[in-house]
Amino acid sequence: MPLFQWFRRAPQPAERAESDASRRWAWLGGRRVLRTSPYVFPKDIAEGGRLDLQHHLLKVAVGKNYRAPLRQPRSILDVGCGTGIWCREMALEFKQARVVGFDVDRTPMEASLARLGPAGQFPQNFEFLEADALKPFPFEDEQFDFTHARLIGQFVPIARWPDLVAEMTRVTKRGGYVELVDAESLTSPSKAFMFLVEASQRMMTGRGLHTGAGSHLAGYLRQAGLQRVQERRIPLGGGQGEREHRLLTADLLAAYEHLQPIIVKAGMISQADYSSALAQAKEELPRVGATMPIIFAFSVRL
Repeated sequence: MPLFQWFRRAPQPAERAESDASRRWAWLGGRRVLRTSPYVFPKDIAEGGRLDLQHHLLKVAVGKNYRAPLRQPRSILDVGCGTGIWCREMALEFKQARVVGFDVDRTPMEASLARLGPAGQFPQNFEFLEADALKPFPFEDEQFDFTHARLIGQFVPIARWPDLVAEMTRVTKRGGYVELVDAESLTSPSKAFMFLVEASQRMMTGRGLHTGAGSHLAGYLRQAGLQRVQERRIPLGGGQGEREHRLLTADLLAAYEHLQPIIVKAGMISQADYSSALAQAKEELPRVGATMPIIFAFSVRL
């Protein structure tokens, strides 16, 4: 079976695809970034590795990949699926379900396949599409039993959240669940690390993004007309174990290493000041830790 059988994209002329790619992407400090999106992180292989690490962190902290009371869903959608690791595990857990993930870029998915090695592959009940979550979803109404989006606050402008959650609701079947997962504000005793965090928050504010989307998720679900909205708050790094501490520290330090050329380019900090603060944060954060509350908000579509 061909390795990329699970990848599908809308057909378009080759010359148009090449032209679109040249407009969408740029290289900044050795990192591949989106030109046409407020997304704050790079979109490259190294960032894909960090996203997989972040997935394992959440799995350790929560114990599973969702908080909605799922039974036996037959169709599952992941919005902004990144490397596809969440989709892969859901497809393995719910073998009877069709699991679909879409993302604006296929690079993290291809890198994830490469990390799996020659014997690795995605389950046959998983399908990937290349699509933009900030545009109407490429699905008919009421197609999915469970519609999920995790940590999308890094690219969804505040003004676009109602539209995106409305699309998630539209494609969810009656009796199905919609779930949003995102972080609240990050804190740490490390002054050097918080110096970097505050710079990233200024950049996000300048791009029209939430600096902590987690506290707004339940409100967006209600605004979309959903009822029986529930929230679960998981304080990552809040003294829950050595493994969680190590994973959170590794994730945060990698995140701010990847953000360096983007934050510097935005004029928030000089290159020298950023490098100095990052070096100090790498020394301090493993000792003093950080806390990053994660909010799971979900509701049934009646």
